[in-house]
Amino acid sequence: MAIAEVTVRSERASSRRWLAFARNNGTVLLIYFFILLLIVTGSYFSDKFLTTQNMINILRQSVVLGLLAIGQTAVLLTGGMDISQEQVSRLVGLTVATIFAAYDSNPDLIIPLWLLGTAMGIVLGGLNGLLITRTNAVPFIITFGVSFVLRGINLAISTTPIRGIPDAYLQIYDAKVGIIPVNVIVMALVWLAAWLFTTQSRPGRKIYAVGGSPQVAKLSAIRVNRSVVLAYMLSSAFAALAGLFLLSRTGVGDPNAAEGMTFQAIVASAVGGISLYGGRGSVFGTLGGVLLLTLLSNFFNLVQVNIFYQQLVLGVIVLVAVAAYKSKRLGAL
Repeated sequence: MAIAEVTVRSERASSRRWLAFARNNGTVLLIYFFILLLIVTGSYFSDKFLTTQNMINILRQSVVLGLLAIGQTAVLLTGGMDISQEQVSRLVGLTVATIFAAYDSNPDLIIPLWLLGTAMGIVLGGLNGLLITRTNAVPFIITFGVSFVLRGINLAISTTPIRGIPDAYLQIYDAKVGIIPVNVIVMALVWLAAWLFTTQSRPGRKIYAVGGSPQVAKLSAIRVNRSVVLAYMLSSAFAALAGLFLLSRTGVGDPNAAEGMTFQAIVASAVGGISLYGGRGSVFGTLGGVLLLTLLSNFFNLVQVNIFYQQLVLGVIVLVAVAAYKSKRLGAL
């Protein structure tokens, strides 16, 4: 009897742990369930969907959105939002392309220009963060204004694609290890680093604390403004990396690059469980959101769904996400 009783108690304890895990990670589990459902549905409607080549293409297509979503996640966790990511990506791409064109596509400039582009992102993110913390204005308004300023600068640089990218730079997109693109492998490492940063590092935990409650964070001796500035620097730095990657994919500095990608990054983060009010969610959930949107876009393209309907679906998804988190917030209050 004693052994049976211990077994029953052990099973009950295990069930409680599973229920607690499911309750705390319900959003993440749900998003990966939808990914599985979409894979099954896509393979039913298209023979090309579940092929090895298409899955590799999906992973490669997710790189730009993934970079933007990681940066956007850092900002959303503080309770803010970065609308300027798209324009930062364009500015970096146009600037690097312009310099390449001016120096006859010199491949020796690849590393210096990668460093320059990343530095531009960090500086622009720092500017966003400082404007927000110094003025105490709504982050959406500040980054929206910065976005318009950058848009004007981008159009002043060029209104047409800029060519002259060296072949060695273009090989960044095509390089492979076996059948797996190098950029996919690197992106997997970036996701791992982002997860470690947000869960294992002090700056990452401080970002969560600031988003949870700035007042409590201050009482805990956390420099709130510093964490906010760091989040926006990360957002723009990842946007700059997205612009550099887009340059290797398209082979031109495009004044229309990353069109609509900021909105998609916000949607991916929100759908993946990042609270739009800050302080909740995980990078693992954001990854799920990125994969879901990329799979959805790929599926729509294979079955030839009109782009306008695709945008309609994205709009519905973000409205549902906002409504879900709004109801949770009201319930908590």
